[in-house]
Amino acid sequence: MTDSNTNHTIALIVILTMGAFFIRLPGLETRPMHGDEANQAYKTGILLEQGKYVYDPRDHHGPTLYYLTLIPAFLSGADSFEKTRETTYRIVPLIFGAGLIAVTLLLRPAFSTRALIASALLVAISPAFVFYSRYYIQETLLVFFTLAAIGFGSRFILAPSIKRGIALGTSLSLMHATKETAIIAYISMFAGLCAVFAANRNSDTVAELRKSITPRQIVALVATALTINILLYTAFFTNLRGPLDSILTYSNYLKRSDGAGLHDKPWYYYVQLLVYTNRGPKYWFSEALPVALGSLGILIALHQTRMRRAHPLILFLAVYTLVMILIYSVIPYKTPWTMLSLYHGLLLLAGYAVAVIAEKLKNVPAESICALLLLAGLSHLAYQTYLTNHVIPADPRNPYVYAHTSSAHLDLIDRVYGIQAIHPDPDSMSVKIIQPDNDYWPLPWYLRKIEHVGFYPEIPESPDADVIIAAPSLRTTLAEKLSDDYQLEIGGLRPSVLRAVYIKRELWDAYMETRK
Repeated sequence: MTDSNTNHTIALIVILTMGAFFIRLPGLETRPMHGDEANQAYKTGILLEQGKYVYDPRDHHGPTLYYLTLIPAFLSGADSFEKTRETTYRIVPLIFGAGLIAVTLLLRPAFSTRALIASALLVAISPAFVFYSRYYIQETLLVFFTLAAIGFGSRFILAPSIKRGIALGTSLSLMHATKETAIIAYISMFAGLCAVFAANRNSDTVAELRKSITPRQIVALVATALTINILLYTAFFTNLRGPLDSILTYSNYLKRSDGAGLHDKPWYYYVQLLVYTNRGPKYWFSEALPVALGSLGILIALHQTRMRRAHPLILFLAVYTLVMILIYSVIPYKTPWTMLSLYHGLLLLAGYAVAVIAEKLKNVPAESICALLLLAGLSHLAYQTYLTNHVIPADPRNPYVYAHTSSAHLDLIDRVYGIQAIHPDPDSMSVKIIQPDNDYWPLPWYLRKIEHVGFYPEIPESPDADVIIAAPSLRTTLAEKLSDDYQLEIGGLRPSVLRAVYIKRELWDAYMETRK
């Protein structure tokens, strides 16, 4: 590739990266916080206020998301959990989601300019990737670091150096420090490498590779990976057990893989979610085009390998993606965002397939017809991205909405703050949240500006407070223990999940006076 072609490619990727950023940015704060987002934000708030992070091997993930969020918190002047906003948190996955397009450049020269642009464009407008790039969870960071590891790994193998070893070690370590499911990517990468070496076993490539990689380069790679992992999981040597817990946590993942859990889904869940979803009137959704093109890309890679014409990285991506699809499909525990890792592999191979098809077309009419069909498909993807992020961002009809906080929940929150506004001493207003299964989220986020908030897994001895939010199933028992007079309302948390809201009678009456 000439310098002019390289500069042209880089310029196009930069434009697409900026476009992806601005596609993801509008209305970042409008969707209600999901319970998982609120939970992650709460942990970041502890780190922000107390400088404390302790890895929880039971039900949380690695530290990169929390530490990276300190940057926008600092830049926005938020020095406490109370002062942070939705954008403080969601901007982090947004940046990494858009950054995926830029990191695609590491796939050169295996990917031509046309393949890079096609892959980058599909990632930029994918409804799934745009939606979860605006979600304060670890998934987009994991995909970003995984792509970086693949890109730097390819370059390290083809032309080993200490610098490339350090870059690869950093990426591999940050994958694990982001989310424990990085192990699935590691297994898939290993399978891809085995396929590449098997396909080239009779060539001089493997022998040359063994000679070119030096012990110093391996030491640099491993030392970098271990150093970063230890620093982050020990929270900079304040929790020495962290790295061990990050390994022991896989026993919990093995238990989940046995099935019989709340989030268990059939093996075809991800395929069904991407290919066609219709959960109600008016809207249907499909990312079948990139799935079909990605599947074609896998077939092309395998065919080119058989014909001795495939670049090693293309075969690697095909096997890596196939193995990842297989592993994620057989694991019963599934949530929609966990499919991003396997779907990203398909999007990359979809771009490669587009480039191969374009090269095969020799006449203008055929090229024009294919271009129009592709443009129509991309337009439909862009329209779905608009719908899922700006029209029905918290609606159950949205295929990527999963156990999400309903928009009606914000009315409940407004009511609580409305009561605080008329309270004789707003700073002393008390709120008690009573939920037997600890299903409090996202209330700790939304009530972060109220000082006296208590959370209870069962009805306390003295349940009275200015405002009580409880599970409706507790109404009879709770009524027997309350000594004050209350106004009862029923508010929504999630679809089909309600909360009983008790407001002291005198506060309710004062509040209603302000509504006249």
